[in-house]
Amino acid sequence: MINLVKKENLNLSILETDFLVFKDIVNTFSSEALKKECLIDLDNMVVPEYFRNKITLVLQINEVLIGYLSFSFNNSGNIVQTIINKLFITENFQNKNMDVLLLEGAIYIAGEIGSRNVLVTCDEHDKKAFSLYRNLGFYEIGMNEDGSIMSVSVATIVNNCKLNEKFRNIDKDAIDYKTLKLTKKISSGRSGNIYITEDGQILKMFTSTSFTYIKDREETLKVIKNIKVEEVVKPKNLVYYDGVFVGYIMDYLPKGDSLNLIQNDDYSFEEKIEKIKSIEAVMKKLHKLNVYVCDLNPNNIFIGKDGVVKFIDCDSFVIKDNVINTEVSSKYRDPVYRIVSKETDMYAFAITALQLFTGIKINDNATKTEVEKIYDKNKAKLPISFKNYYDNILKSNNRFYLSDSYEKYLEDLYNPDKLEEETANRSGKISMIILSIVSVLIALGITLYFTLGR
Repeated sequence: MINLVKKENLNLSILETDFLVFKDIVNTFSSEALKKECLIDLDNMVVPEYFRNKITLVLQINEVLIGYLSFSFNNSGNIVQTIINKLFITENFQNKNMDVLLLEGAIYIAGEIGSRNVLVTCDEHDKKAFSLYRNLGFYEIGMNEDGSIMSVSVATIVNNCKLNEKFRNIDKDAIDYKTLKLTKKISSGRSGNIYITEDGQILKMFTSTSFTYIKDREETLKVIKNIKVEEVVKPKNLVYYDGVFVGYIMDYLPKGDSLNLIQNDDYSFEEKIEKIKSIEAVMKKLHKLNVYVCDLNPNNIFIGKDGVVKFIDCDSFVIKDNVINTEVSSKYRDPVYRIVSKETDMYAFAITALQLFTGIKINDNATKTEVEKIYDKNKAKLPISFKNYYDNILKSNNRFYLSDSYEKYLEDLYNPDKLEEETANRSGKISMIILSIVSVLIALGITLYFTLGR
């Protein structure tokens, strides 16, 4: 979820793929048919159709659902309107202004995306709802079959209720985009463009127009900015345009290349192993901080001329639970684990390392089966310890660090006592099974003897 307000035990958030919270909401539905349909999707980690093309705001106290509000956008020409679909507050929190906080959150978002007004249809017999909307400044503009259509000016409410001050959370060291002068575009990527500024800084500007994506990246980069991992090229300052987050200033990279641009014969096999160990060490540091790389691939790994490994493109990192791993190339996407985690990073790392070890660049759209075929065809190039690692990663649900796999391999190789002990344990278990079978047969024979003797 993307936090709008997080204070003490209260949390107002934009719901994305937190399936447990979705279930809490679905369980409030009065329609059993709709509830069943949604729960089937959620069990399969699919956002139900009911919630798609909408923004759902969730209000919780100590992670217990208090209420939610869903709304969507309607574009008519150059005018954007925000349509409130449903506002729900649980019985225990009626008359505590929780509905007002949800409505203010929706109007704030409407303002951030440039919506002119917010519309809601209100049952003409629901005096409580009428009072709620009128007190916020809504007024009636018409009727439809569901009731009275009410509208409010977004700019008016944002200004009168000081919603930007309430919901924006801009760091003191943030930079105003208007103060920057761009001199050169360095590169373009899936999420944005990178520029050099007049004073020699590196600026990444996001190109996405999705409010939820930008808000999520802002929240994530604030955390990444302060982590103590020197091998990550972190944001130095976040950049805003009229109070809206648009990008960030990052450290300048030294001379070097991304791992993707390094030729296979640039390193010996031993040097490749050292690089892979360095990459895994950075990944482990991030995992200890509950930060996941998500888009781990050779393009996002930088090798300086001094040989130092750095992770770039930190705005793809994930710090939340329940993020579905869909934004990466097919070949790096874990076929077993869909939620971004240590496991999905380990899988992407394994594919990255496989390409470096073999010198083969696998097609981005390669399926799991195609990756396996490439591995099977080239595994003769790998030491046996690495074969064990890849057999587990590619042909089972097991996910672990390469270094741990290698240590286990060495332990098994150089600890014959342990192997003998395991063999003895297995032999002992087999002996007990045989003894049990013999005992049963003897007992059965005795029973038959006395039975037939009679």
